[in-house]
Amino acid sequence: MVSGGAIKGVIGHGIVNAWNITRDGRSGRYELAGKLGRAVTTDSQGRFQLPISGKKDGWVLVELTADNETRMTCDVVPACFSGTPNAVAFGETFPLSAGFRLRAVVNLTDSREVYLTPLSSLAVALAGGSDEGLSPDALLAAYGELEAHFGLSAGTLQLSPPDLVRLDGFSGSTDAIQLAVINAAFLAMVDGTTWSSIDEVLADSEAWVQSEGMLPDSGEATAPTIEQLTLEAAVISQGLRSEVADGQVLAALDEVSDRTEAFYALVAGADQGDGAGSGEQSGEESVDGGTVIIDRSATLSWEAPLTRQSGVSIAMGELQGYEIVYGQSASALTHSVVIEDASLTQFTIENLADGDWYFAVRAIDTEGLVSPMSDVVSKSIQG
Repeated sequence: MVSGGAIKGVIGHGIVNAWNITRDGRSGRYELAGKLGRAVTTDSQGRFQLPISGKKDGWVLVELTADNETRMTCDVVPACFSGTPNAVAFGETFPLSAGFRLRAVVNLTDSREVYLTPLSSLAVALAGGSDEGLSPDALLAAYGELEAHFGLSAGTLQLSPPDLVRLDGFSGSTDAIQLAVINAAFLAMVDGTTWSSIDEVLADSEAWVQSEGMLPDSGEATAPTIEQLTLEAAVISQGLRSEVADGQVLAALDEVSDRTEAFYALVAGADQGDGAGSGEQSGEESVDGGTVIIDRSATLSWEAPLTRQSGVSIAMGELQGYEIVYGQSASALTHSVVIEDASLTQFTIENLADGDWYFAVRAIDTEGLVSPMSDVVSKSIQG
């Protein structure tokens, strides 16, 4: 018997199967062989008990799929699918499509408990894309690599993530809450434009990982970036404070918020490079073949807001984009550029004339509300 749960948020009436993993004698790769026993369904809390027949030890893959009765609980604050006509309030459920799936592996020699999440699915996809396939070494390495890329402690993917909708009274570890928050961030990526459903987010994520080896840290990609996901996790962890009364859980959420914000700043800073921070600009003179080439551009970078002026958290799905305002006087920023993609947090303005230039950035939400301007920064262009 293997027990566990499917948490992204909680998935009720999901169909759970177990698959044997064996080494192909001809290719040498470890692949899925046959099903081990009959399917079971998860209960309303996403839990399951799955009888395993014909195997007492070694590695097993556990998979959850959906049918027309399967439902997921929205664990994104304040709502899932924000900014779309299909928004679902925190704590409410919604149906999943037949293309949805989650996967995880368990070594029956060591454990009989397994938890299926977006991160465990990516670990399986990462191992499956290796030369060895789903070998024990590849699986262990993939789980460790996913943990490292999201700033998680070793072994976190093996923990039981809590239901974020029912956190009061949770007595587990802060690591487990952080795991649940990062998994919830995948659902927060559904914006009705780039992705219309959670299964699209997960399918694109798995395809990228199998092809490229890991999700991209940042930039434009056909899959969510680590930067986007950690930003969403930071927003979710802050928003959850309004849904919790338990002092111990609130303290854990504060710790999770600090961790995710710090990791987001680390990833965003690595993408922007040295000398490029929030609201800063880069660009130097260079010499090529004895001819001085003047850089007449300014590259600005910033961080997406985590909260509104009122202190209420703001999800990425509630952001429409940004506006850069600039000019040759700090009091007269008469030029502007509108960026209609909230995931972009860097932009280069080119062909600037000689003189001092001043820049500021403000955020725009999906209702057209505009934030106050950031601090004004400047750059001097000299011919």
